[in-house]
Amino acid sequence: MSSIRVEDGYFTLFNIFHTDGPEGQQRLMDQWRGLPPAHTQPGLVSGNFHPSLDGKSVVNYAQWESEEAYDAFRAESGTRRRLGEALAYSRMDSVACEVVHTWEPVVELSVDKPCFTVAIVVTAPAERQAEVLREMTHDDPGLGETPGYVNHAVHRGLTGEHVIKYAQWRDEESFRAFLSRPRQPSPLDGFSSAELYFCRLEYVRGLS
Repeated sequence: MSSIRVEDGYFTLFNIFHTDGPEGQQRLMDQWRGLPPAHTQPGLVSGNFHPSLDGKSVVNYAQWESEEAYDAFRAESGTRRRLGEALAYSRMDSVACEVVHTWEPVVELSVDKPCFTVAIVVTAPAERQAEVLREMTHDDPGLGETPGYVNHAVHRGLTGEHVIKYAQWRDEESFRAFLSRPRQPSPLDGFSSAELYFCRLEYVRGLS
């Protein structure tokens, strides 16, 4: 099990692998499950692998002690080989982030406590990232009373173009009911776009 907290200060990555369908998605999951525990890789805290419910992607939420540790990992010949194999049948988007905001209780990533997970990737001009952050970290006080809601964490993309929310819900039905509620237009409309990945955590490459 791993967790998401601002105070940990981890270098965090959303690595989103896109495939043509469930077969490629399963190949990716099989490849990641074959990796050794995180403690064998210097600086790796955890890798958390979420296949999307539509069968077309895998979201890897990765935590590293530092960017330097991650760069050293990427430079290893074994890493380059495994990534090359994965990219032969998938496409990867990678966003380096820092955690800037969380909702209590602490977000826990555990296959023993499965949640319906929504990764919301908001893209906007870098000069307007602060506006996106203000909107996405301004929590509705009533959110905790929303049926099925568990928690969330907001991440600032280090290059400026992205803000990502990792949100956990009890189930998909609860989230879709929340999504269908009438709401006011967002201040982000007109200069940002959002992609939503509906997924469930299936494998944690943790320290143990």
